[in-house]
Amino acid sequence: MNQQTTGGATREAVKEYLQQYHMARERRRMLERRHDVLARELRAPAPGSTYMTMPASHPAADSEGAVSVVFRLAEVEDRIEAQRAAMGRAVTMVMDLIDLLPENSMERTVVELRHIDCKKWERICKEVHMSRSRVNDYYNAALDTILSNKRAQKLVQDFEQDRGHGTGGEKSGLI
Repeated sequence: MNQQTTGGATREAVKEYLQQYHMARERRRMLERRHDVLARELRAPAPGSTYMTMPASHPAADSEGAVSVVFRLAEVEDRIEAQRAAMGRAVTMVMDLIDLLPENSMERTVVELRHIDCKKWERICKEVHMSRSRVNDYYNAALDTILSNKRAQKLVQDFEQDRGHGTGGEKSGLI
C-alpha cells in the first residue's frame, strides 16, 4: 500500500508538504550563490579600455557597469531575506505536522532527520543504525499517522490546492 489515501490526502501529498522547508532552504542557497557571484563580479577589476579609432555604431551590450551590479546585488539580498522568512514559515508548518508523531518515536526521528535536518536517506540509515527498508517502514508509518489526523489532512489538501492554482509560492515558502 504505497499510495495510501485518507480523506483525499495521500502519502505523496504529505511528503510534498513536509518537503516545503527543504525546498525553501535550497532556494535560499541558490540565491546566496547568486549573491556570491555578483559580489565577485563587483570586486573584479574592470577590463581596461581599448582605444578605437572609429566610434562604435551601437553601445556594447555588456557595458552595464558596476552600478547595475550593485542594484542586482541589493535585489538578491532582499530576496534572500524574504526567503529566510519563508523558510521560517515553512519549518513551522512542517513542525506542526511532525508534532502529531509520538515524542521520542523512531517515526518522528526519521521524519525530523529527513525534513528538518534535510539529510539524505543513506545518512539517516547510518544515524539510526538501520537498513534502508527498515527506515522506509518507519517513514511510511509516520506518514500514515499524519494522514490519520483530520487537521493534517485539511492542511495538506489546502497546500495541494494552493500549489495547483499557482499561488502556493508564497504559502509554501518558495519565492
